[in-house]
Amino acid sequence: MEEYLRKELSKKVDKLERFSQGWRGVIYVGEYKGLKVAVKLAKDEYRVRAINKEADILDRLKGIDYFPQLLFRGHGYFAYKFIEGIPFRKYVKNVDRKEKIYLLTEVLKAAFLLDRMGINRGEFSNIDKNVLVGEGMKVYILDFDRGSLKERSSNLPQFLQFLVRESLIELERAVELGKRYKNDKEGVYEEVLSIIKGCL
Repeated sequence: MEEYLRKELSKKVDKLERFSQGWRGVIYVGEYKGLKVAVKLAKDEYRVRAINKEADILDRLKGIDYFPQLLFRGHGYFAYKFIEGIPFRKYVKNVDRKEKIYLLTEVLKAAFLLDRMGINRGEFSNIDKNVLVGEGMKVYILDFDRGSLKERSSNLPQFLQFLVRESLIELERAVELGKRYKNDKEGVYEEVLSIIKGCL
């Protein structure tokens, strides 16, 4: 499957090279119309549905900051503008607390935006590798292959779990906020934003 898709893509993307591999897909990098791109391919026929679903989600996120920008897609693959960035966990090792708090507020904003759009990413409790920090401390959220479209998405409550592990919020308060979130998304978002900023 991967080899077939790679051959098909080589007709459209120049200098195609294998870059990394995940559970469901394989990432290649190359050039498309003079632009450096990343192309995600399904590892096998059983992962095609997940890759197509991820492309559907990225299609909805076109033109919105924080997310990969879809360029083209096909059955079992899609391409987006390559993102130059450093994984969140690695990046924050070399910044001060003020910069880390800023980055966390950016991730929070992205999670809340997805919830408002009805897109459940499913992995905000662990942002170490699939959140990148680019030039100017711009945050990018990657990997939507476990995502889904649902009216009641829960990205922000998942992110609360991460904040608990980082000792930025107590478990009891995170649980209470998570319960309230169903009926008061805006209020909980503002409260969590205030909690993070208050950690300076």
